[in-house]
Amino acid sequence: MNQFSLRMADRVKAEQELITAARKATNTDETAPKRKHVRNCIVFTHDFKTSMPVWESMKSQPLKANDVQCFKAIITLHKLIREGHHVTIQEALTQTKFLEDLAHGLGGGVHNGWQNYSVLIRAYINFLLAKLEYHRLHPEFNGMFDYREYVSLRGTNDPNEGYETIGDLMSLQDRLDEFQKLVFRNFQPASNNECRIAALVPLVEESYGIYKFATHMLIAMHQRVDGAEQALEPLRKRYNSQHYALRKFYYECSNLRYLTSLINVPQLPPHPVNLFGDDFVPSPITDRDGSTDGRGASVPALPDASRSTPTIDMEAERRAAETLHRKQEEEQRQQQILIQQQIEVRRRHEKEEQQRQVAIQQQMEQQRMEQQRQLEEQQRMYEEQQRQQKQREQEQLVKLQQEQMQRQVQGRMQELEQQILLMQGQHERDQLTVDQYNKRVAALEDQIRQLQQFQQQQDASKDELIRQLQEQIEQWRQKYETLAKLYAQLRQEHLDLLGKFKQANLKANSAAEVM
Repeated sequence: MNQFSLRMADRVKAEQELITAARKATNTDETAPKRKHVRNCIVFTHDFKTSMPVWESMKSQPLKANDVQCFKAIITLHKLIREGHHVTIQEALTQTKFLEDLAHGLGGGVHNGWQNYSVLIRAYINFLLAKLEYHRLHPEFNGMFDYREYVSLRGTNDPNEGYETIGDLMSLQDRLDEFQKLVFRNFQPASNNECRIAALVPLVEESYGIYKFATHMLIAMHQRVDGAEQALEPLRKRYNSQHYALRKFYYECSNLRYLTSLINVPQLPPHPVNLFGDDFVPSPITDRDGSTDGRGASVPALPDASRSTPTIDMEAERRAAETLHRKQEEEQRQQQILIQQQIEVRRRHEKEEQQRQVAIQQQMEQQRMEQQRQLEEQQRMYEEQQRQQKQREQEQLVKLQQEQMQRQVQGRMQELEQQILLMQGQHERDQLTVDQYNKRVAALEDQIRQLQQFQQQQDASKDELIRQLQEQIEQWRQKYETLAKLYAQLRQEHLDLLGKFKQANLKANSAAEVM
C-alpha cells in the first residue's frame, strides 16, 4: 500500500475516532465531559492541522434538543479553542454563525426543574463570541494568551497599541467574571453540579492567563511610558479591581472539591502586584497528577527596571525577553513532553495498524501488479501536486499574515481573503481527489468489461452444448419413429398370423367332428 493510501486510511480512522470521542464528550448525562475525550479532539487538531471535523461532528449532534448536551459541547469547544492548533482560532471565527444559532435556537430541550441550562448556555456562548472577536481584532494572540509568544510576534514598543490591547483584554476579563458569577448563582442544592463546575475549569485557566499577561504587559508599559503614574492610572485601577475579583473567584473555586481534584486553583497575593516593580511571580496551574499544563505555566516577571528611567532601548527589551524565555523553558518543556507522549502513543498505534495493512496488501499485490504500478504512478503525481499546493498555500498564508500585521485597520478584509484562500485550497485538493477517484473508476470499468467478455464466452459455450443436445435429441427421435414403425409392422404380422392360426384351428376342429 502506498504512502498516500496509508495517510488517507489514518485520516479516516482518526476522524471516526474523533466522532466517537465528540459524541461521548457531549452525551446527555449531567456529568462533566470526560477529559480523555476532550483531549482526543485537541490532539486531532495538532495531528492534522485542522479543527473543522470537530465542528462538523458538533453540528451533527442534536444539541438544541437537550440543554445538558449543548452545555457540554460548549465546554468542549472552549477548551478546543484554547488548547488546539493555532489554526483552530481562524476556523472558529468562521463558525460564529453556528454559535449564534445555537444560542437563539434553544427551546426544544429539557427546561424543567434543576436541568435548566438555557441561561448558562446563552451566557457561555456570548463569552465565547467575545473571546473570538478579541482574537479577530488581535490575531497575534494564541488561545491561551501566552505573553512570550505575543512579545515575539508584536513587541511592546507602541504605548498606544499596548493601552488598547490591555483595555480590550480587561473587558474580556470582565465578561468572564460576569459569567463565572452566573455559574455560581445557578448551582442547585439538589445536584452535585458536576456539569456546571466543569465549565469553571477553562474559566479559571482563561482568567489566570489573562491576569498573567495583563500583569507582565502593565509592568513593561510602566517601564516604557513617560509619566506612567498618571497616564496608566485608569488601567492600574481596573487591574487592581480585577485582582480582588479574581482572588474572590479563586477562593470560591478552591472550596469545590471536584474542581480542586482536576486542577490546582491559583493562589493570588492579598494585594495587587506593584506594577512599578518586579514582585510578581505567578504560580502554575497544574493537573492533580502533577503535570504542569501549558495553560498555567509559570511566567516569571520581567527584569527590574529603575523607575527613574522612563524608556528603555530595544537591547534592554531583548535581554528581558531572553530572561523570560529561559525561566519559561522548563514549564513549556513539560507541557510539550505531555502532548508529545500522547501524540507518540497515538502514532505508535497508527504505525502498528499501518504494518498490518501493508502485510495484507502485499498478498494482494501479486494478483494485480500491473494495476498497482499504474496507481503508484498516479499517487506520486498526486502527492507532488499536493506538496506544491501546500507550499503555495503556506507562502500565501505567510504573505497574508505579514499584510495583516502591516495593515491592522484592514483586518476584516484580510480575514475574508484568508478564508477564500483556504476554501480555494480545499477546492483544489478536492478536485485532485475527484480526479484520483475517476481514474480508479476507469480501472474498475476495464475490469467489468473483461468480466463481461468472459461471461459472453461462457454463454457461447453453453449455446454450443445446447445445440449438440438438440442434435442428439433429434437423432433419438428419429430412432424412436423407426422403432415405432417396426413395432406397428410386427404387430400387424402378428395379428395376421393369429387370424390364420384361428382359422386353422377351426378347420381342424371341423375335421375332427366329421371323423
